[in-house]
Amino acid sequence: MIIKAVADPSAMVSLKAICEELKLDPRLAREKLRIASREPKKYPELAKTHKPRGAWEWPKGSEAEKQARAALAE
Repeated sequence: MIIKAVADPSAMVSLKAICEELKLDPRLAREKLRIASREPKKYPELAKTHKPRGAWEWPKGSEAEKQARAALAE
């Protein structure tokens, strides 16, 4: 019997939610995150968690979410 672990969608924070909270343009935010994810020394968790063509979302309260918020604040 194979059991798959399914992440609770309510436990994830999307880029859309962060943009609404911080009043940012989602297009510019994605651009900033793309640049930040290419800097693994400065944002190691962000670089690890994002896959190309994947959704910009993170587990709520995770280090990756904190680094994404920090990258957007710059």
